[in-house]
Amino acid sequence: MNATDLWTPGRTLHALAAQEPNAAAVYLLHQDGRVSTYTRRELDRQSSRLAHALAARGVCQHQRIAIHLHNSFEHVLVTLAAYKLGACPTPVSARLPKVERDALLGLVDAAAIFSDDADLDAIRTADLHDLAAWPDTLPPDRISQPAKAIASGGSTGKPKLIVSPGAFAFPWQGHPLAAVLDFRPGDLVFSPGPLFHNQAFFFSQIALFQGAAIALNERFNAEQALTFIERHQPTVLNMVPTMMQRMLRTEGLAQRDLSSIRKLWHLAAPCPDWAKLGWIDRIGADRVWELWAATEITGLTTISGTDWLSHRGSVGTGFMTDIKILDPDGRERAIGEVGEVFSRFGDGAAQYAYVGAPPLAEHGDGYRSVGDLGHVDDHGYLYLADRRTDLIISGGSNVYPAEVEAVISAHPLVRDVAVVGLPDDDLGRRVHAVVETRDPSLTAEQLRTRCAESLVKYKVPRSFEFVEALPRNEAGKIRRSALMPRTESTTP
Repeated sequence: MNATDLWTPGRTLHALAAQEPNAAAVYLLHQDGRVSTYTRRELDRQSSRLAHALAARGVCQHQRIAIHLHNSFEHVLVTLAAYKLGACPTPVSARLPKVERDALLGLVDAAAIFSDDADLDAIRTADLHDLAAWPDTLPPDRISQPAKAIASGGSTGKPKLIVSPGAFAFPWQGHPLAAVLDFRPGDLVFSPGPLFHNQAFFFSQIALFQGAAIALNERFNAEQALTFIERHQPTVLNMVPTMMQRMLRTEGLAQRDLSSIRKLWHLAAPCPDWAKLGWIDRIGADRVWELWAATEITGLTTISGTDWLSHRGSVGTGFMTDIKILDPDGRERAIGEVGEVFSRFGDGAAQYAYVGAPPLAEHGDGYRSVGDLGHVDDHGYLYLADRRTDLIISGGSNVYPAEVEAVISAHPLVRDVAVVGLPDDDLGRRVHAVVETRDPSLTAEQLRTRCAESLVKYKVPRSFEFVEALPRNEAGKIRRSALMPRTESTTP
């Protein structure tokens, strides 16, 4: 292979399939516990056939292809077919209500839609099982630019597309983020999250480009994920903190064989200290890594578990990233003072473009903010407080939900928790905790006592609400807007 040439995902997959046609490319963990395995040859041939079929329908380079499918082999197949055409894959959650779905698809303006929803004019999953009439030869190599478009509701709940304007073309097995993530040829990268989310989607594509195999699941289940790890021995895990917490609380975790894991990456949400420490104790500090970034790539930090133990609560130092902490008037905060995090990646050129939303706030010379609040220490380590939109101002004091959630989630009878600010005539906003329990005997007083032991008085929730399930999306993120109207069935 000529390392100086630019390789696209389609060309790379074709070359890898020629080298080892029977090597596993995709593992799919089904909800019933079955595991399906697909080889490089299957993925290469089927994606080439689909690319030829799409070209015959008039799909061209640079056009968007909407992938409105659940996690499946077909999702990966369509993505690789799009890349072989030089098109832009655009994953959209298959579990969206119709109104949200249609709003996002309206922004996509897709040349083709893949969906099993009966009311959409789309290509069905069943259609992908009958491609034999099309050639399995590699189509003419075309570069995808934009590389991807990720559909998002964002913090405002208004739909938008986050478009990555760069090209997906790099030297042979040389994706620039692979070195940061330590993805290697021959790895098995297990991403239990949904493919409509940038984390699972792009990590999977980087892994395939590096000559690694990927593992997905139809829907996350902690017990099944642990069984998969034991039986198939992935070398890299890519998770969100909610998954980490649920796996830690499964019975018999201590007896599970997790020795294959070289690296566990977690990102996309704040991780409570107890969950990070639980995994450090279980697999070793040098294997637990955290990454802070956004789909927009405004900046990127990483930190190992070993480094984190010396800088508790930090998300690390910048990789090709400069960071400023600013007050609401745009003045730089002092070391240790919380403000809005503005960061600059590389030369400061925008790594994103929005469709359906105005651009991010910018502060001169390429510094941008996605709304995170935090501070840096005198060694340049970044510590996040919360999102600006999640901040609760109660009686004039700032309360960061992630801090309160970390205390409550550490209770062994708590399965999940979200903290929001409800309207209050006296305080402006009162701190309210919505709790999903593992045992109905858990009381508000028990949780209030625990909070009082660890938090200053104004941060202790004034009220608690117990629910059967919190409204998290498949990516593990709380839909806080769905909690805000909740004022009934609360325990003061």
